[in-house]
Amino acid sequence: MPAKKDLQFSTLCVERFQSSKPVAPHTEPIYATSAYLFENADHAMELLSNKDLGYVYSRWGNPTVEAVQDKLAALETYGGNINAYCQLFSSGMAAITATIMAHCKAGDKVLTQTQLYGTTDELMQSYLPDYGVQARMVPVQDLAAVEEVLQTDDCIRLLYLETPSNPLIELVDIAAICKLAAKYKIPVAVDNTFSTPFNQRPLLLGADFSIHSTTKFLNGHGTALGGAVIGKNKKKMTGDIWRQVKLTGGNSNAFDAWLLAQGLKTLSIRMERHHANALKIANFLEAHPKVARVNYAGLKSHPQYKLAKKQMSSGGAMLSFELKGGLAAGKRLMNRVKVCSLVTSLGTVDTLIQHPASMTHVSVPAERRLAAGITDGLVRMSVGIEDAADIINDLENGLK
Repeated sequence: MPAKKDLQFSTLCVERFQSSKPVAPHTEPIYATSAYLFENADHAMELLSNKDLGYVYSRWGNPTVEAVQDKLAALETYGGNINAYCQLFSSGMAAITATIMAHCKAGDKVLTQTQLYGTTDELMQSYLPDYGVQARMVPVQDLAAVEEVLQTDDCIRLLYLETPSNPLIELVDIAAICKLAAKYKIPVAVDNTFSTPFNQRPLLLGADFSIHSTTKFLNGHGTALGGAVIGKNKKKMTGDIWRQVKLTGGNSNAFDAWLLAQGLKTLSIRMERHHANALKIANFLEAHPKVARVNYAGLKSHPQYKLAKKQMSSGGAMLSFELKGGLAAGKRLMNRVKVCSLVTSLGTVDTLIQHPASMTHVSVPAERRLAAGITDGLVRMSVGIEDAADIINDLENGLK
């Protein structure tokens, strides 16, 4: 390459110029590049044969993305003497789908619970069957029922859990079910979105994979979509899971990963406030005459309160409650709140409220939704970090 002073004007416009000064940025840089230079042909062959030696293409790997992956793996294994590996995805659903497809082929089955996030439920019921993968749904709190399926159905390839569940805040005993699954050599994946590793670490309880929609609490500000799979098996993570990214293109991008990195810096302090507020809101709602039931893992009235104390550090930031007035009462509350934002997402610093029957679970057939306990009057809240008194006043006015 000739010296830059010998190049023509149009070539100089295109040429890469880099600072000659040493660089030590305080905040992680954004590697906004789709591809990377090779030193020569041999270097290209080397990297294309082993991506761990460097970077080739940002669908395969990106420095900004990989820095965040390392942090998430460290958070999910904090307090335990195990190693884990993380793969970021473009969304939580991309992470869930990749985990399932990395374990299942046509003729295989996923064993899961009867009540799931609406889109996960739709994936299980109406998308995976198109590719010959079936979902078997059982009440996973009943370990005998789970074992019966594991004993009698040799097509099960993955046990998929969501705890706390969305939106009923039902818990699964992760340690107990992982011990059972290990007996039959079935890997366990846990959607840990609601809890985050601040509140619950499935890998330390025996799970093989912990899955997140990083869009939610991990990012915390609603600025970027993302998903993550954190697993203990390096061969599986760098093989079948990464292969899903390479071949289907569900990778994260550098900017969304960078936004996630900024959100993670305040995760601990945010979650402390989220949890403190949620307990206050749950106590208020439980005492309200227009509320029939409150689902919150931090309440002593929760049927799995003891389990929550065992595997979670607090009740979390998510709750749901049943209004006595049914569908009309739910819609009326949605139309009246001012501080709470009417949004189908969750996990941001502001309080979000939504009505599953008309929003997140509208794609689930009514008979299946009702059978799972998601009634017409159910309301879901993601409690934010505002002053709890303002949230309570908003709910009080909305329920009048």
